[in-house]
Amino acid sequence: MKEIIVYLIDINRTDVDSLFHSEFFSNEERQSFDKYTHEGMKKEKIVSTYLKNKYIKDYYVDENGKPLAKDKYFNISHSHGLVALVIDTVPVGIDVELIRKYDEKLQSFISSNEEKEYISDDKSFFEIWTNKEALVKAFGLGLREDVKKIPSLPINGRREYHGHHYLNKTFYYQDYVLTISRESGEEYQIVIGLP
Repeated sequence: MKEIIVYLIDINRTDVDSLFHSEFFSNEERQSFDKYTHEGMKKEKIVSTYLKNKYIKDYYVDENGKPLAKDKYFNISHSHGLVALVIDTVPVGIDVELIRKYDEKLQSFISSNEEKEYISDDKSFFEIWTNKEALVKAFGLGLREDVKKIPSLPINGRREYHGHHYLNKTFYYQDYVLTISRESGEEYQIVIGLP
């Protein structure tokens, strides 16, 4: 079975300053972080850039804002201090969310009737949300349609989206829920890589 490695860095348990001063940043990149006034967001951006520079190296951003590499697919996500990077041979998306209290109005905005029935607590809400986000990130256009129409069920399962077939898998790390969406019907196993 294919193994998909997900690299995770928890900024609350990492010496971000030592990453910042590593060989994986250009001087221009270091200076670009100064525009972030929120310390948590700045650290997440430093860690995201570190992961891309260490594991992807040569990448660019397309007209839709999706980061791409010439010889592989990858995606990055971050939420409340956890940064995740996935690399693959097919289009892939990842979304991470801290499990926390969510706004009931948001549930009505994003969820179909079937999804509303599935949601029973904060964890199940973020399972739905990360499945939707990972799928649109794998597709490559982001959230540009009615969120209710983006399929999220079954949480671990196959789905079709705009004529493409995906296999989504959801997993948990500490107090976070993460979902990977791969454009492939091939089964895979998730392996956590802690750089």
